[in-house]
Amino acid sequence: MTTNEEFLNQRQRYQPIKLPQDFSDEEMARDWTLSDADKKELSKYRKNSRIFIAIQLCALRLYGRFMAEVNGLSPRIVNYLNNQLGLPPSLTLPTLDREATFSEYRKNILNYLGFSKYDDEAQARLQKWLEQQALQANLPDELFLRAERYLLAERVELPGASVLERLVISVCAETHEQLFEVLGDRLTPELRTAIDNLLVVQSGDQRSLFYQLKEYPPSATISSIQSYLERYRTLEETGIGKLEAQCVDPAFIDYLYKLAVRYNARDIKRFKEPKRYAMMACFLLETRKGLLDSLVKMHDQFIMDMLRKAKHIYEMKHREFRKRHKKALDTVLDTTQLIIDWPDDKPLHKTDLWQQVSEKQLLESISDLHSFKRLEERGYGDILLGRYPSLRKYFAEFIQLPFAVKSGTEPLMNVINLVRQLDAGILKKIPDNAPTGFIPQELRRSYKDKDGNIKRNAWELGLAIAMKEALRSGDLYLPQSKQHVSFWDLMLDERYWQANREATYEAPQQPYQDAVKSTLTLQFHQAVSKAEKCFGPDMFAEIKDGKLKLKKDDKAEIPDAVIRLQKVIDASLPPIRIEQLLMEVDRLTGFSRHFIPLQKHQSRPADFYKTLIAAMISQATNLGVVAMSASVKGVTVDMLRHVLQFYVREETNKNASAEIVNQHHQLPFSEIHGSGTLSSSDAQRFKIRADSLLASYYPRYYGYYEKAIGIYTHVSDQYAVYSTKAISCSPREALYVLDGLLENNSILKIREHTTDTHGYTEIVFALCYLLGYYFMPRIRDLKDQQLYKVDRNVNHGIFNPLLNKTADIDIVEEQWEAMIHVAQSLKERTAPAHVIVQRLTNSFPADRLSRAFTNLGRIIKTEYILRYITDKPLRQTVQLQLNKGEYRHKLPRWVFFANQGEFTTGDYEEIMNKASCLSLVSNAILYWNTSRISDIVEGLRNQGEIVDDETLTHISLLPYKHVLPNGTYFIEDE
Repeated sequence: MTTNEEFLNQRQRYQPIKLPQDFSDEEMARDWTLSDADKKELSKYRKNSRIFIAIQLCALRLYGRFMAEVNGLSPRIVNYLNNQLGLPPSLTLPTLDREATFSEYRKNILNYLGFSKYDDEAQARLQKWLEQQALQANLPDELFLRAERYLLAERVELPGASVLERLVISVCAETHEQLFEVLGDRLTPELRTAIDNLLVVQSGDQRSLFYQLKEYPPSATISSIQSYLERYRTLEETGIGKLEAQCVDPAFIDYLYKLAVRYNARDIKRFKEPKRYAMMACFLLETRKGLLDSLVKMHDQFIMDMLRKAKHIYEMKHREFRKRHKKALDTVLDTTQLIIDWPDDKPLHKTDLWQQVSEKQLLESISDLHSFKRLEERGYGDILLGRYPSLRKYFAEFIQLPFAVKSGTEPLMNVINLVRQLDAGILKKIPDNAPTGFIPQELRRSYKDKDGNIKRNAWELGLAIAMKEALRSGDLYLPQSKQHVSFWDLMLDERYWQANREATYEAPQQPYQDAVKSTLTLQFHQAVSKAEKCFGPDMFAEIKDGKLKLKKDDKAEIPDAVIRLQKVIDASLPPIRIEQLLMEVDRLTGFSRHFIPLQKHQSRPADFYKTLIAAMISQATNLGVVAMSASVKGVTVDMLRHVLQFYVREETNKNASAEIVNQHHQLPFSEIHGSGTLSSSDAQRFKIRADSLLASYYPRYYGYYEKAIGIYTHVSDQYAVYSTKAISCSPREALYVLDGLLENNSILKIREHTTDTHGYTEIVFALCYLLGYYFMPRIRDLKDQQLYKVDRNVNHGIFNPLLNKTADIDIVEEQWEAMIHVAQSLKERTAPAHVIVQRLTNSFPADRLSRAFTNLGRIIKTEYILRYITDKPLRQTVQLQLNKGEYRHKLPRWVFFANQGEFTTGDYEEIMNKASCLSLVSNAILYWNTSRISDIVEGLRNQGEIVDDETLTHISLLPYKHVLPNGTYFIEDE
């Protein structure tokens, strides 16, 4: 094992992960402290060998392996050990000249620690143990880590990674065949027949139902929702709901589901019956959950689109009637004034009035005023009611889905059941005492007729809108779905939580419930006091008439030395074709080894490497496989499709990209731009031509009729992209901030994170605080932000006029245990972070837990804003990091050039493939640039030029115009 490897943490394709150099003192003391017995044992060796032996002793005890190259170990660890051994500090370590000496030392250390070698007997024991574990449906990734822990617990020296990898994959392959038999035996004959029918193209169809069930949903229209409701009904009719899936591990079900998705119907039919039926059963179980989630999103999108269009029509009518209203009002006012001014002693007859005022004009004016009055009072509702017949075309079946409600929301479920009874003919009319509190304000004037009876169209339309809101908040949910289950089903289960509760509090050093008020109060007062001391000299902020007034910070001037150096660097970077750049970076980082099939085997098709690079470029440039095959000699469309189908997917792209990020982080030149602990996130919008549920209108850039999607990326202070997610442009970006932070699989230890104003909410502030991230967004209209105190009786001096509201710290204390439970669930990724954040956001203010998060967020936000307005270096840090993220947006535009930089597919997996390949290529360009720029700077310094590190911090690592992303590829092969 090399010195910068860590075997017992996450791994990619069983390859060691580089050991980070920035670990805590507590971690170092835990792993590298020598006992008295250790010191006594080490005293037996020569003094100049003791540090080497001490490292090997700790490594074997900690990792189960010896280190081959000790000089890569962190100097902190080396000198911590030196100090314990009474040795002087050292920069380098002595190495052993003779292999025989090292072999003798290894034997002695094994004996001292009671370890045995990994021999045939140890392998036989391990294989038997692995077979038992594999029968519990554990997958290779998990089994590999468990096997290492098992050998470590058994005090057996771990073999090489490849030896363990081959054994795990072999055992899994054999044992999983038994699981296929077990799972297949549980299928009824009817379900087997249904599965066979799914794999056959039915009469009148162009595709099998299996193919249709794999499709990502299109945008929500009546016909598309009806189609997906029909698919759900067909799936239910297979009898899949009766299959007892609980006896198989959920991870194994997910694994077989993902495997099935990779194949077409023809390929599935080639598998042996046990594997075929097991894969398809798992596919149906997971697809049912996905269909329910899709139907909820489609209903949400349909209602939102209906409301948007109705609002647009209403506003157009309002503008039209407002012009007529002004003219009509003038006519009526003039007529009224005429009547008032008419002499008292002279009778007023209509004929007299019509001589002064046009009868037709007055009657038209009165009619216009009545029309405007109705438009103002119920016009929006009337327009919505006109959409009711369209809604009914799918809503009658949508409402039959297996909904459930949270405690306290029973009236909504009662209304759903009433509609079901009306549709079934059990009820002839809506009961007079039927609930109506859910009806939105715009329909409240329309839901009763002149006799006081409830009108079904307004009542049911109100229900459809209320269901949309309740599904967002979790008050209404679908227990059989994946993401729209009850809130606490998204969290760690209660038994696990209670068993690990103490460790959860200790890890982030959070106070217990009885101390949370005092801790938060003290922290708040310290933050305000510190801001008070710094307020004034900065001149950025002042408080005038009780209001916060802000000035713009002076724009940072770019020194001439930076401009000159950047021009020299840009001119010195040689043009390079994109495929050459990727292959060069791969030779240095080995990122391509992460592209393996889901089954983890190492087989490769012919011309794999060239096809892989071409496939990645086809996605990153948006060319697609057809255009790419025409641009690469010897690589066909089928070859590209095969590699994309089985090797290039979101997971492998993410792992390969992380490999580049990790190795870029180790480059000395990267440290000049940051330590890798700060990041920012932002969405970049792309127009989409295809029909997709992910697409949404984005009028700011694409007008009222064009749709777009967002690619949300997290970028470190070293310019590296460590997270990529395709998102809809509709919801607030703040939903996705935590996804990237928590799913970071690189060695970057992000501690601080910034976003633009769209990325912040008070709930995100609270969650970042609980998760150990310092959140520092750039907030628009900062001077208008409401600030809070924690105690209304405390005078905060100069800030008192701003702190004019009090956060409810009591509800934070009340819900503290549940809040920590949520935070730990996010850490362990029991559900996507954006799903949990959306639930908390939409359940405010009715839900007490959501209110607790919001009030904690108000406290943390206030502390941050007070620091922001009094700390110029903080403002500069935020601005600089956001500038890095925004500047990086130019690079994807340059690379993603084909089809005018617009997405032509609506499938989420294909979109993510393109987006993640784009980020991977972006990171590869970053790595190549950083290496070349470092060489250029070194060359300048060797020539006597003075280039200081301060100047280099302003130099961009992402020049891109020297990278050639288009043309004919792999020309040198010809």
